[in-house]
Amino acid sequence: MDSTTSSPQNKLKFLQRGKKSTWLSSFNVTDSLGIILISNFAYNTLILFFLALLYGAQARLANKPAPSLVQLNTGETTAVKTIGNKERTPEVIKAFTIKTMSDLFTWTGRLPGKDGVPFSNLDSDPGVEIHGKGRRRGKISTQAWKASFALADDFRDPFLLKLVDLTPSNVFKGKTQFAFVPQFVREPIKIKEGEWTLDLVGTLTVLDTTNNLPTYIPFNKQVHVRAVEPPKYSPGMADDSLPPIIAKAREKGLEVVSIKDLDSK
Repeated sequence: MDSTTSSPQNKLKFLQRGKKSTWLSSFNVTDSLGIILISNFAYNTLILFFLALLYGAQARLANKPAPSLVQLNTGETTAVKTIGNKERTPEVIKAFTIKTMSDLFTWTGRLPGKDGVPFSNLDSDPGVEIHGKGRRRGKISTQAWKASFALADDFRDPFLLKLVDLTPSNVFKGKTQFAFVPQFVREPIKIKEGEWTLDLVGTLTVLDTTNNLPTYIPFNKQVHVRAVEPPKYSPGMADDSLPPIIAKAREKGLEVVSIKDLDSK
């Protein structure tokens, strides 16, 4: 017998038939780690690229100046600036104080009308009755009642009772008129966050319509105001309903906490 053909090596040669070298057979662990590292590097590079784009966009937005003008519904423009929720500019504080005090202490016996309407054509003011402790106390002007919603809740009721005592009945008969005339308003003094006091110097001009001779009463007060959130209500409500009246009185985001004589601090 031929020893060559019967050897174990010859018997196993048929198992090696068809065995070819492929790229998978030459692929080792080192190659796998290399591809993983390269993929990870590319992924991190892409993330850094997008982060750089995001940072650039934020930087441009931060450096962009805030809008200095806004356009109103009327087409007019007004200057604006960014302030904190509890901050108010001195101009806003003074304007709110003068407007509120003027509405509270100006009594003409007529209801406010549109600009240009002669005073004699305005509707008579029936006044608003104020009741205290279950009984009728008297009347105040309609405009003063509306403006009283600019007062703090715990200050409003006692103030209205005092205002009744100050308002003569002749106002509603068309015989007497009162007009608050501001003469000087000191710059607001901040006493704590969101609260200020300011001194207001003026006069109450009293006109007796029977002789048209005015008299003047000094009106010097220290007014304490604080920042509040301006109320917002759904549009379409009647102007004489309560929500628009409150919104109008508090549209500047302020309320009156107290009104004192200027000398009594």
